Amino acid sequence: MEIIYLNETHLSDFQTLYTRFFIELREKQGWKPGEEEIYRKEAEVYFKCGDVIFLALEGSKAAGFIRLSSREGCFWVEEIYVRPEFRGREIGRALVERAEEEVKKHDDALYLFVLPQDKDAIGFWKKLGYGTINTIELVKDLKPSGRSAVHTVELLGERFRIFRWEGERFTDEERRFMELLERFYEEGGTKKEFLELVNKALEGWLE
Repeated sequence: MEIIYLNETHLSDFQTLYTRFFIELREKQGWKPGEEEIYRKEAEVYFKCGDVIFLALEGSKAAGFIRLSSREGCFWVEEIYVRPEFRGREIGRALVERAEEEVKKHDDALYLFVLPQDKDAIGFWKKLGYGTINTIELVKDLKPSGRSAVHTVELLGERFRIFRWEGERFTDEERRFMELLERFYEEGGTKKEFLELVNKALEGWLE
């Protein structure tokens, strides 16, 4: 396997992988993907604007990519993708390690967003030493939306919602927790009451 800094010669390979990334993601989410030509144009724009993009090659075949952007002096992983037939060969890890080497020349941290439904991605990043920090996405629906297919989760007793996915992989206990939490809030439970319940349970376990 070889990892190269993306160049004009392999731009078409990157466009194809970028398109496959979004088609696969939308399938997992249960959403309709956009037009392939739109994804290909986006990929070309990112290449031309100077984003850091590495391509993994297996022989003559493009196996995967990672794309980094820079915002306000910080580097972000925007996408990482390995074609299904090349998974299980540590290509994703190699792409991340190459990206980290590049970022170390300019900064001492690499950031990314992961949707809470994407447990495979969360497990992958945690295995590589990444930890969760402080981002929460908020939304206000200004018109009626299709945001009914959601799970209820919480952070320090605050109620949050995450989209349901077609490809979810929650455990039975995780699903049970979300269902109980939804009922708790629907029946008038408050943040204060939730924290009291959790603290009492934790104290009981620790005793």
